Amino acid sequence: MIINPASRPETGRRVLIAGAGIAGLSLARALKDAGHEPAVIERSQDWPTTADIAHYLPANAIRALDQLGLGEAVAAVAHPISRQRVTGATGRTLVDLPVASIWGEDASCAAIRHSSLHEVLRAATSDLSIRLGTTIAARLRDGEIKLSDGSVQPYDVLVGADGVDSVVRTAGIGGGDSRPTGRWCWRFIAEGWDGEGDTWHARLASGRSLLTIPLGEGAVYCYAEIASGNGRPPADWRDYFDGFGEPISDLLDQACPAYGTPITEVDQPYAFLGRTVLIGDAAHAMSQSMAQGVALALEDVLVLTETLSSLPVREALPAYEQRRAPRIAWVRAQNHRRDSAGGLTPAVRDSVLRLTGRRLVLARQRALLAIP
Repeated sequence: MIINPASRPETGRRVLIAGAGIAGLSLARALKDAGHEPAVIERSQDWPTTADIAHYLPANAIRALDQLGLGEAVAAVAHPISRQRVTGATGRTLVDLPVASIWGEDASCAAIRHSSLHEVLRAATSDLSIRLGTTIAARLRDGEIKLSDGSVQPYDVLVGADGVDSVVRTAGIGGGDSRPTGRWCWRFIAEGWDGEGDTWHARLASGRSLLTIPLGEGAVYCYAEIASGNGRPPADWRDYFDGFGEPISDLLDQACPAYGTPITEVDQPYAFLGRTVLIGDAAHAMSQSMAQGVALALEDVLVLTETLSSLPVREALPAYEQRRAPRIAWVRAQNHRRDSAGGLTPAVRDSVLRLTGRRLVLARQRALLAIP
């Protein structure tokens, strides 16, 4: 990321980042490039791994990666996505449009395995201080933090980039736990996929949906979601989605085991007076209906780096939240609207999407073209 030195009076900030995932490593790279002194700690003894899942990178995520100087490295291991399609309970196409009509001819979208994206970030931060198996033991006076390895260092800012169940949020600053949304999802990657080579395809049915996103070389990322009330749906989850027919039935045969989790949200202030701030899922985890999880985290990184580089810390952290809060709230509201539409009868929902789906997609996603 390039910051004009003339507008960067505040450099050399000592920043401790808790969490070595996408948000944490991206922030470490951005801060270092902006003249700060980031250090990353990760509670896992080894590099954090996630079950074999993937991410959709809409155009605003690609834009953020470009600004971070990571665009080319990501493009080399990602798979381009050029169309979005939505089909209804009967298999009828409800929405089908090129992503260029949403984001513009010069924009691009892609899909990438989580492991590949993390490897790009690890390579990009290989020159930085990253300590695995390390946690915060105590916060001392004057900004000093004692780590679990016994070391004590002064830091200007502590950043919680440690995910939806953030310890920095819950234990460090007394924030709340994530809350359930009443939905459950399963994620997996299947092989041997020979169709829809560049198409993001959502299939809708009563109270449930299944998304396929090609990853290239015959692989496809599958994301299945169902309204589940307060607990995990009973029986074999694949039975809820088998009615989509072929090729979904064949893909489901490869889904054991799948990465199944409840969908939870975090919705509270995430910049705190003093020296602590949250980014990514630690700050604002939400439903994936808008596919904005990675994009929002990367935008957090850019805005936090900019505010820390131009304002004193006690002004920078509130300024970061003030800039991010409206966009986060807007995306969350769109998620809720999409999720609530799942409660409509299939016939009503399909009719609405067939008549207005294209306009809704364009309106909801084009708003994200604005620079945060």
